[in-house]
Amino acid sequence: MSIDLADLRHTPRRPGSRQAGDGALQAEKILALQVEIARLEATAAGHRVDFERERERADRLTTELLQATAEATAAKEAAARLEGSLRTGGRSGGSTDGHGQATSRLGHLLADLVEADRRACK
Repeated sequence: MSIDLADLRHTPRRPGSRQAGDGALQAEKILALQVEIARLEATAAGHRVDFERERERADRLTTELLQATAEATAAKEAAARLEGSLRTGGRSGGSTDGHGQATSRLGHLLADLVEADRRACK
């Protein structure tokens, strides 16, 4: 590919006029960019505050969830111990009187109630 330089028409400008206009235009663009940077920094700062608040909230909720999980586990273990003691409580004493049999039946009823409640909660 070749270019004929005779086809190009170039008229040089005066040396001082071009630089003065370009300098003012560049200063205006720089000022506009600085304003945009300040706006974006303010927006970023607002987002940072939101982020920090939500992170603190998530940390609190995580702590509460861990505590609730520990309490639920302890309650399940206590219910299992209670259920076991109610099922075996009437048998270990070896009592054959009416009071021992009533206690044993009550223990079985309570154990069945606890077991049904545990199934309902699942």
